[in-house]
Amino acid sequence: MRTRSFAAAGVALAALATSATAGASADGVAAQNCVPKTNVEAIVDDSGSMLVTDSDRLRVRAMELFIDNPVNDKRTLGALEFGTDAVRVFAPTTISGNRASMKSALDTAIQADNGLTDYNDAFSLAGTESPNATARIFLTDGQHNNEDSSPYANGHRGGPPVYVIGLNVVGDGDTVLQQIASETGGLYRRANDAGQLQSAMFDVNAAISCLARPITLQNTFTRQGQTQSRSVKLPTGVRSVNTALSWDDPNDAFDITGIRVIRKGKVVARGSRVRKLRITKRRGTTNVTVKIGRLVRGKLAFKLKATRLSGGGSAKLTTQIVRSRNR
Repeated sequence: MRTRSFAAAGVALAALATSATAGASADGVAAQNCVPKTNVEAIVDDSGSMLVTDSDRLRVRAMELFIDNPVNDKRTLGALEFGTDAVRVFAPTTISGNRASMKSALDTAIQADNGLTDYNDAFSLAGTESPNATARIFLTDGQHNNEDSSPYANGHRGGPPVYVIGLNVVGDGDTVLQQIASETGGLYRRANDAGQLQSAMFDVNAAISCLARPITLQNTFTRQGQTQSRSVKLPTGVRSVNTALSWDDPNDAFDITGIRVIRKGKVVARGSRVRKLRITKRRGTTNVTVKIGRLVRGKLAFKLKATRLSGGGSAKLTTQIVRSRNR
């Protein structure tokens, strides 16, 4: 019997719980004092310890999820990887039209082959590579390694908001990462294991977009072809929904189907017929991102489907959705 942990998507319906997502309102819609970040620099840990903490390179899949998310098409993204040294992965450029080359560059560069973990070099290169960045994503699995000979110089200070993902960081590492996020007005999202990296990235994406942090719901699948129904309320004024499905085994596949809006027991909008929804769906190696537009008041209903399961046992799927007044 196998056991696996999957992240599929969550439902961003709750009020802001901490200052980490300041600027988001209770219904997951952008608040007036929050401005979506348009120019993002990703700083991805590729130190040798990642061979153990992220042996399946799910941090690459997390970046893939960010790149494929339709809400990011107009954003500028640059990326670097760091360990003992920091190295450019790709220069800042608009995501739309460059998704394939960005994902290919990350897949080639991120191999857990960069020695130790030097925050100083990482933030120094980030400032040089993308001086106009309005946000940074900082993903790491450990503390700054050269604290005795070269203490962390707080290179985050004076820069844009940093949205930090800490992968099973121990000791004082959490405190430092929380400090980096807090001092810049960003977010700290801890991932207890690599299986949570993709859902953590979706949380970060919501914060960068000035939306509330998604809620996580879990479903268990036991056979290929199995479907499970889910729904979420659409209050008046919600015009679009951003969804992400993610899992950790590339030999498996999941999908979201049967998307429709129901009001008083009747279907009032769907992918075809009645009011036609605008659906943009993109598939990655271990994730699917979907943007659903032209929504109306009612209940958004859909099905989650295990289209391929590679072996026996059960698979757990987590579901996230962000509602928005944006088109």
